[in-house]
Amino acid sequence: MTDIGGSRLEKSRTQRRQVKRLALLVAAVLVLGLVVGAGANLLLGKQKKATQAKSTSAKPAVTKASSASSEAESSAKAARGPTTPQFSISQSMAHTYALSVQIGNRPAGSGKEASAGDYIVARLNEYGYAVEEQAFTTSDGFSSRNIVGTRAGTREGYTIIVGAHYDSQRSGAGAIDDASGVGVVLELARVFSVRHLEPALQFVFFGANEPGQATEEDRFVGSKRFVDLLGTIEKKDIVAMFALDCVGQGDVLALRTQGTGLQRLKDQLETFARAKNTPVTYIKSTTDSDNIAFENSQIPAVWVEWCEQGGSPAPDNGYTGVVAQKEETAGLLVEKFLLELSPQDLEELKY
Repeated sequence: MTDIGGSRLEKSRTQRRQVKRLALLVAAVLVLGLVVGAGANLLLGKQKKATQAKSTSAKPAVTKASSASSEAESSAKAARGPTTPQFSISQSMAHTYALSVQIGNRPAGSGKEASAGDYIVARLNEYGYAVEEQAFTTSDGFSSRNIVGTRAGTREGYTIIVGAHYDSQRSGAGAIDDASGVGVVLELARVFSVRHLEPALQFVFFGANEPGQATEEDRFVGSKRFVDLLGTIEKKDIVAMFALDCVGQGDVLALRTQGTGLQRLKDQLETFARAKNTPVTYIKSTTDSDNIAFENSQIPAVWVEWCEQGGSPAPDNGYTGVVAQKEETAGLLVEKFLLELSPQDLEELKY
């Protein structure tokens, strides 16, 4: 009996030891599971944070790239000049109306000529030009002035003049002769006020083109005064002079010179006009516009005019006789010529 009891006791102890070992094993497994799980969570947490950090740090780079792209696009648009003015015939005609109707007849040296000059100065100031005024006295003893607005170029030693006279004959409104030319030149001044060309541009409004005397010596007083004030170097720098005179009516768009000065500008403009399908005719002329003073000083100059066949002037019937399309054609011809001038063209004009 004693042996049987001892056996049973030993068996019970063995079972308890096995249960205890099993419990310890289970506990160890649980602890190991907890450690492994915590490590996984820690690892995953780090990866998640790293991914978030990477994503967060990438966002500013994308924003900067987008900002740079936006700025580049804005700069490109600015370079293309979406607001860069183009020749507007309505504005050109508005100037013609102001001079020929609102101011009216503007004989050289008169109060009306002075009012026209004030109107021109005001417009040039609006366009941002620094205005120079050159006062002078006619042979009749009357006071007049030239008005000059200058736009600097990007290349020294090259100047182009675009001009018109703002006085009128002693009778009539002077709409064709030469409020039409002033209208075009003022509008070109507006167009080029924000453009940067290689040559400097001077928009010149001459007083006292026709004081009333019949002889050439007593005419073109303003343009002669302008040329007389030029120094030797300044004369050499002027590679072109456009005189827009009587550009509101007529059957023929004429390019006119007296034929004795340099013909480089006339030749280039004639070639350019034909390439643009703008019909022009060369007509020799020895009187009647401000190109004469420049040609006499060996400055390439051309008079742009709408006239009748053979060169006779169109009748100046007042503002109602001005044909907007004629003004526009003359203005666009000069505008496009200036915009498309190449460095080689400038060299050929100067030398």
